[in-house]
Amino acid sequence: MNKPNQSITGITEIALRVHDLDLMRRFYEQVIGLEVLGENEPSDGTAIFFAVGAGNNHLALFPEKLTGWYTRDKSPQIDPKLTTLSHFALSIALDDFESEMKRIEQLGIEIVESRTMSWLHCRMFYFFDPEGNLIEFNSHDESIR
Repeated sequence: MNKPNQSITGITEIALRVHDLDLMRRFYEQVIGLEVLGENEPSDGTAIFFAVGAGNNHLALFPEKLTGWYTRDKSPQIDPKLTTLSHFALSIALDDFESEMKRIEQLGIEIVESRTMSWLHCRMFYFFDPEGNLIEFNSHDESIR
């Protein structure tokens, strides 16, 4: 078994390539409740960065036409067969778990799965953003064994 890399302290960024930047910006601002940290405007489009929690953690939205060294195949087309992203998880307070799940449902967004995981001591529920990215809201819960 490999020794864990002690210099890694967390995940700083998750970047999604998106079809409709305006729609996705509204979703992550209004539904998820993230604050825009900044925008980067290279010559071929705008990338939006949202603050996630404390520190330097953020979610980035890159328009699909934005190409460069960071795109897998340099293609402007998003192809699910070319991505390895399954989902990403955002931590929420345990006290907010039930109310957040209800809020998401009241917005007409389907909760596709809700469960607990004993070895992680957490509660989680999953839903899709407007472009089909699976999002997990996750709460640490020591009572789960």
